[in-house]
Amino acid sequence: MLPLGSEKRPVIVRVASDAKGAKISQICNQYGLHFIIGLEPGKPEDFSDLITAIKEKTAPANVYDPCPCGSGQKYRFCCAKKPIQLDI
Repeated sequence: MLPLGSEKRPVIVRVASDAKGAKISQICNQYGLHFIIGLEPGKPEDFSDLITAIKEKTAPANVYDPCPCGSGQKYRFCCAKKPIQLDI
């Protein structure tokens, strides 16, 4: 399967305002993700694809490698379980 955020499988995000769309665009460009932003005021926002793609991009190739945060634990038991906080 193609990785999420690639050209053939872009991240799809739903936002309620242009300002949030611009912020999402900056985040996606920072991580090198291809994306599609849907502006739908009044509907619930959906960032699930973006969060999943960022986790995939930042994770080591082997989830049993040491965590990049420096905790000394394996990635699977440390940051893989932590939710990603987006500043949107």
